[in-house]
Amino acid sequence: MTIEEYEAEPVLRPQGNITELVEIGNALQEVASTRRIHNVFDDGGYKELLLLSLFNLTKGGGRTGNDAVDDQGREYEIKTVARVSAKGERKPYLNVTTEHTLTLENVERYRNVHLWIVAVFDQSNPEVIYEVSPARLERYFSLWESKLRDQEALRREGGAPVHLNNPKIPLSFIALHGVVVWDARKSEQMRLPAQAKQGLLRADELLD
Repeated sequence: MTIEEYEAEPVLRPQGNITELVEIGNALQEVASTRRIHNVFDDGGYKELLLLSLFNLTKGGGRTGNDAVDDQGREYEIKTVARVSAKGERKPYLNVTTEHTLTLENVERYRNVHLWIVAVFDQSNPEVIYEVSPARLERYFSLWESKLRDQEALRREGGAPVHLNNPKIPLSFIALHGVVVWDARKSEQMRLPAQAKQGLLRADELLD
C-alpha cells in the first residue's frame, strides 16, 4: 500500500458497538468527579474511587502531594496492591510499592500523614484494606533515609538527584502491624456502601 493509498482509505473500520461501554464509563466518571478524580480509568482511578467513597475522603492534590484528605483536613497516603499480575497470574508474594524515585522529601511526607491506607485488590474487587500508622512504618522510613543520606554524601557535583528506586514494604509486615478496617471475606456488614457502589450499579442497569 502506497502512502497515497493509505491516506485516501483508512485501514481500521469501526465494527463494534461501544455505546454501552461508554455509558458505563460515563457513569463511573460522574461519581469519580465528585471525589476530584478527573480520569477514573487512569493511574488506578477506579480503585481510588472505591477507597475514597468507602471512607468518605476527597482526593488530595495540594502542595503536599498526599493522596487523600478527610473533612477534618487530615491527610492520607493510599497504596493499592494487585493480587493478579498484568499477565493474569496470581502473585505468590505481595509488596507495597512506594515511588519510582523515592527522595528524602517523599520519606518526610510519608511520616507526616495521618494514616496509610493499604488496599489489596483481586482484579477489580477489593479484598482487604488496612490502616497503618506512620509510626509503625518508621523502621522502613529510617532505613530509606539512611541510604539516601549515604548517597547524598557520595554524590558528585552535578550528578543525578539522590533517590531510591521504588523500595517496597512486604504486605506481611502491613498485615502484622496494621489494622484491618475492611475485609470482604469476613463480614457482610463490611460490604461497600451504596455511595461506593453507585457507579457500578448504574452500569449494571445499563446492561439489563
